[in-house]
Amino acid sequence: MATKKHESLAEALAAAQAEMTNVGKNADNPHYRSSYADLSAVRNAVIPHLASHGIACVQSVNGSAAEDSATIVTTIYFGAESLEIARCSVSLAGEKVKPPGVGKASSYLRRYQLAGLGGVAQTDDPNDGDYAKEAKESEAADRLSRQQLAKVKQILHQEVGCAGKEDADTVIRWVTGGCWSLATWEQDPGDVLGALQERNDSNPPYEFMLSAAMEDGRKEAKQ
Repeated sequence: MATKKHESLAEALAAAQAEMTNVGKNADNPHYRSSYADLSAVRNAVIPHLASHGIACVQSVNGSAAEDSATIVTTIYFGAESLEIARCSVSLAGEKVKPPGVGKASSYLRRYQLAGLGGVAQTDDPNDGDYAKEAKESEAADRLSRQQLAKVKQILHQEVGCAGKEDADTVIRWVTGGCWSLATWEQDPGDVLGALQERNDSNPPYEFMLSAAMEDGRKEAKQ
C-alpha cells in the first residue's frame, strides 16, 4: 500500500502509473484470429494501483438499447479533484440485438480507456505482468545480497580486524559453526551477516571474534 500522502491528483496518478506493468494477452478473438487482454486483466493491472494511491476510477455507460450507440465515460477522483480521462462512443447499428451489443461495446471501451489511463500496453505473453513483478523482486534480492556482501566484508576487515583470507576464513567458520567458509559464504551472505551480528550481540565488540575463533581452533587441534 502507498505510504506517502500525495498533494495532487497528478502526483498520485504518476505514482500509481510507476507501479503498473504491461498486461499479457489472455483472451482470443476467433473472428479476427487474434488475441487480446480482456477487461478483467486490464482492470487488475490498473485499478489496484490507482486505489492504493487514493484514486477512484468510475466508468459510466451512457445510452440504451433503444439508441444506436453506447458511450463510456472514464473519470478519476482524488479527494475533491476529478478529471474526465476519456469519453468515447461505439455505434450499435450493426447489432441485431441491442442489449448484448451495449454490453460488448462497453466492455471494449472500458478496457481501452483503462489501458490508456494507466499507460499499459498489451503484450503477447499472458504472464508478462508476472514476469515483470518477478524481475523487480529478483533485482531487489540481488541488491540486498550486494549490501549484505559489503557489510560482511566491512565487519571482517574493519571491525573484526582480519588481516587476510586465512583470518577471514577462520572467523566465518567459527561464527557459522562450520556451515560456511571463505570459499562458500557468498552463496548466502545474509546467513553469515546474521551469524556475525548474533555473536556480537552478546560479546561486543567485534574485535574479540578473531582471537576467540583462533583459540577454539587451537583447542580442536589438540583434541
